[in-house]
Amino acid sequence: VRLHTTKGPIVIRVVPGWAPIGAQRFLQLVDDGYFTDIAIYRAIQGGLIQFGVVQDTDPRSKRYDRLPDDKLVGIPYAEGVVGFAAAGPGTRKSTICIMKADFRTQLGKGELGAPSTETPFGMVDPESMAVMHSIACLGDIPQCGGKGPDPGKLELLGNEYIHKEFPACDFVKSASRA
Repeated sequence: VRLHTTKGPIVIRVVPGWAPIGAQRFLQLVDDGYFTDIAIYRAIQGGLIQFGVVQDTDPRSKRYDRLPDDKLVGIPYAEGVVGFAAAGPGTRKSTICIMKADFRTQLGKGELGAPSTETPFGMVDPESMAVMHSIACLGDIPQCGGKGPDPGKLELLGNEYIHKEFPACDFVKSASRA
């Protein structure tokens, strides 16, 4: 999949064997045009980037149900790994997280074969790593003690909130199968 961002293309190699449910949903979101004009609202230097929140009045916000968790297959959360963000079991939906650093000691831990919210479904292509690392790092979300965009306000106010309060924010302009 090719994410067309304001900084350039990021190619993601989707590996359904790592997380079949997550991979299928990600490809569905791409095919449905979900990732059009999507703010990369969470970007932490040496951490991660996160995107996928749309305004609650946007028809995309209600189109998808939460996903059941995939089973862990032992793929570590290394730099460039792509997965869904989640707030607990069974909460994955449409928010994507890309690791800008190695998180193997924090994420994806657990018993192999056990369901987990932390199951990667893909990896940033090595040729796209420089673009991924160039995404503006506005900081963590307020819910985690940061000064970056608030996903709750983004959901309520949409991209107007981002353009007004965080004009340096990068966006996923569109996504397509590569």
